[in-house]
Order: sequence, then C-alpha cells, then structure tokens
Amino acid sequence: MNKSILTKREMEVIRKKIDNRRLNQQDSNYLSRYVRPKLKAIKTIDPNYLLKRLSYNPSSINIERKIKKVILSKIKNVIGIIIYGSAIQSGYSDYRDIDVLAVVKNKELNKWDKWKLANEIEKGSPLNLDIQIIDEKTLNKDYIRNPSLSYQLRDSKIIYGKVKIPKKSHISKLDLRMKLDWSDLDFIPNNSKEIYDAIRNTILVKLLMKKVIDNNRLLKEIENGLGIRLIEKLKKNTVSVKEKEYALEYLKNITRETRKKLIDSKWENLEILKV
Repeated sequence: MNKSILTKREMEVIRKKIDNRRLNQQDSNYLSRYVRPKLKAIKTIDPNYLLKRLSYNPSSINIERKIKKVILSKIKNVIGIIIYGSAIQSGYSDYRDIDVLAVVKNKELNKWDKWKLANEIEKGSPLNLDIQIIDEKTLNKDYIRNPSLSYQLRDSKIIYGKVKIPKKSHISKLDLRMKLDWSDLDFIPNNSKEIYDAIRNTILVKLLMKKVIDNNRLLKEIENGLGIRLIEKLKKNTVSVKEKEYALEYLKNITRETRKKLIDSKWENLEILKV
C-alpha cells in the first residue's frame, strides 16, 4: 500500500503552484498552514537516523522488561518509566548507558535521597543504567522551562505507565544565559570529555535560540564544528595537548558568539512546539 505524506488535496495545491495557476484563498491557506511546514520538516530528516529509530531490535523487549522490574521493585508509587538518550536514538544498538527517568506520583524524597536511591539501583542492576527520579508535578513544571530536559525527552519512550510529556517548551532568555554560563571553562580540564560537554551545551543553546529541539541536528552541528574524529577523541579523552587546546579555543569562540547573539536578541521568552 502506497501512502503519501501529503494528502490528495495538498498535492493538488502543489501542482497548481508549480504550474503557475492562480491560487484561491483556500489554496494559499493550505500552502502556508500544511504544505510548507511538512516540506520543511521532511528537509531536516536524516534517513539513516530515522531508520535506526524505526528498526526492531529483539533485545529491546528483554532490556525494557529488566528495567521495569528493577525500578518497580525498588521505587514506591511509580506512575511512569521513560527511556531516553542514545539508547532510544539508536534503537538500543549504540549506547554506553541507558538513561531512565522514573516518574513518581508525589514528592516524598528530597534530592539527596533520590540520588542515593538511584545510585543504589544502578549499582545493583545487571544493566548499565543512569537513573533520575522525579515527581509528576516537577516534571510538568520543569519540562516546559528547562532547556536540558526539553532536549533529553525529545527522543524518548514511555515503557511503563501513562505519563504526559508537555508538547510545548517555554524557554526564557535568562534560562539560556544561565545554561550558557556552564560552558565557560577558565582552565584546561584533565578530561577532554568536559570540553565536549561544554561544546554540546553551547550548540544546544544556539539551536534553542532558533526554536529547534532536535537531537540528530544537535549531533550533526557538533560534528560539523570540529569533525567526527576529533569529537570522538574528546569524548574518549584520547586527544593530544594541541588538539585539546584547539578544541578549547573553538569552544571559547562559539560560546562568545552565542552569548553576544543571545544578549542582542529582542525576545525575552520563546515558545517551542514539539513536533
């Protein structure tokens, strides 16, 4: 069965436009409200990335079953379990650890107790897990204004419960300025992974300024800046002294440019719709 992304009506409008035929008001509305947004979205799709996301990995069922078992047996009042990050982005084919967000009904634990419990579960699990525990109210409150959380949950899968992830993010200029401050490294770190993390952080801010929440595009922008080879060496902490200095200088330049654009921008708040 051959199914088109565009509807029959949308295709008719496209043909009229291409043939330079006169468009009525309804045709123009179709172009602006439906056709152009779809075509712009298609343009940004990476076929290989999409195929990875859609591919079936038989081990995923067993992995998710183990995650649910360990989370539900150790944490009380869990209403949802969300997997996100590289495990989901690669269809469980390329990841170092599995990012897990355990959503609980009420805020019963303080930050220290949450961290302690998550750490105990991680150590006792046969899987390499990175667990966060968050209550439902905090998730809904933080998601819409937290730049990092918006990106983390952009590619995610709910494997237990019925958690509603907001479709909109409301990011303020102040939020982005505070996040960008995290990229300021006034020293040469021993572990070059810190430089990579800071570069990723700055580019994430740049994309949010353009109202973009797209992990695949984030990765491409990072790789385009320094090249895949150097980026991988930064992550693995195998760079030479010169490479580290070069990467640090690159970080300083893009952070300075991004901060200037952010300060000069006329808006105070951005509303970003998750599509």
